[in-house]
Amino acid sequence: MNKGILNILIASVFFSIINALVKYLSTIPALEIVFFRSIVSFLICFYTIKAQKLVVFNKFTPLLLGRGLSGAISLSLFFYIIQRMPLATAVTLLYLAPIFTIILAIFMTKEKPQLLQWPFIFIAFIGTVLMKNVDARVESIDFILGLVAALFAGLAYNFIRLLKDKVSTSVIIFYFPLVTLPIVSPYVFLHWVTPNFVEFFLLIAIGILTQLAQVFMTRAYTLEAASKISHFNYLTSFYAFLTGIIFFDEHLNFISITGLFLVFIGIIFCSKFSK
Repeated sequence: MNKGILNILIASVFFSIINALVKYLSTIPALEIVFFRSIVSFLICFYTIKAQKLVVFNKFTPLLLGRGLSGAISLSLFFYIIQRMPLATAVTLLYLAPIFTIILAIFMTKEKPQLLQWPFIFIAFIGTVLMKNVDARVESIDFILGLVAALFAGLAYNFIRLLKDKVSTSVIIFYFPLVTLPIVSPYVFLHWVTPNFVEFFLLIAIGILTQLAQVFMTRAYTLEAASKISHFNYLTSFYAFLTGIIFFDEHLNFISITGLFLVFIGIIFCSKFSK
């Protein structure tokens, strides 16, 4: 098997396990899970930066802070909605991020979408409407928060785009926990839920698996062209669909599945017709 494809498949499996663990840890507040994940990420990134002797604060710090803040908001909301709605629906909502990335890029990086991309952007949003309107388990406020999570993920991607070839990837990643920890810590300490031994182990595992997933995904994109492997990312949503059925007894009706399918079509062809 192509090494790039193998690495992206491994990354998608890791991300799927992370999503399932967040769902399983429903008794632990979402922000507390983000807190533990950020601590692990902070320690690993700090060690990497020290080893590589990288400069953390520079003239691009405002952009880095913007990337860290938008990533913190996106992940916090994403973990929250995972615990509040069917896993497949939550994961698919976040995968609207590439659509928001394209739209926000018009203003942030001055990159205009191709004409053929617009119909598929519209198709993706029709899919989200179908997903919401036919599933009574999805509260309107949670659905909106899911869209906001995707919006801020798209914002984070554009900040990364602006930082490309200007700042080390390690520094960009480091700003996520650097910004996230001060934001979530007050809430976590005020609403602390003491995890038992198994829960504590799983919380640490989420942080470690996240770093591993990032490593395999980065390696995949260095081994193979993005156009050949990016669509494998959407396997995570398919895994979420199966995980929801097998482990959480979350069955989606035909219209909800149709909505998921339309979102996939919209996102995949948006990527296909990009420059």
